[in-house]
Amino acid sequence: MLKKFSGFLRSLIYGQQPNFTPKEVIINNETFFVRTMKNSDVSMVIELEKDVYAGFAPWSKSAFISEIYSPMIHLYLCVFKESELVAFIGSRVMSGDNHITNVAVKPSYQNKKIGGYLLAETEKFARSYHCQTMSLEVRASNHAAQRLYRRFGFDLAQVHVNYYTEDQEDALEMVKKIDD
Repeated sequence: MLKKFSGFLRSLIYGQQPNFTPKEVIINNETFFVRTMKNSDVSMVIELEKDVYAGFAPWSKSAFISEIYSPMIHLYLCVFKESELVAFIGSRVMSGDNHITNVAVKPSYQNKKIGGYLLAETEKFARSYHCQTMSLEVRASNHAAQRLYRRFGFDLAQVHVNYYTEDQEDALEMVKKIDD
């Protein structure tokens, strides 16, 4: 009983964790393990960011920790192949929108439907909180990601000029309307 109560108190203090059950999934004929992101995963997440973004980590350790302990409703998932982190996604619910804050798939696992799986799980999460939309920003030069988002029903909403601070690249804001 005390354990359940302390878990309840933690959720009040550290944010609303989704009711996501860790699970094994088969994606493109490979078995992966999916679970919510933990504080202990953040170092691996940053290394994955560096692998995906040519040595650059867009988010800091403190930014990820702030998100996973945020009082806002949020979902941060990690995908593992054995003990190797191969992908992650993060989102938060604000004003009826589930905003995808970041998503990355290790280059050697790209084009294997892992990104699509993560988007589908994030949409289930959005629907469970009765969101009307999902949104995200993507680099103007990231055509592969844009194709994936369009396949999942995202449309261009607007262009944010000089959005990315490190190189002043534009971002495309993409939005998907969710039907009830």
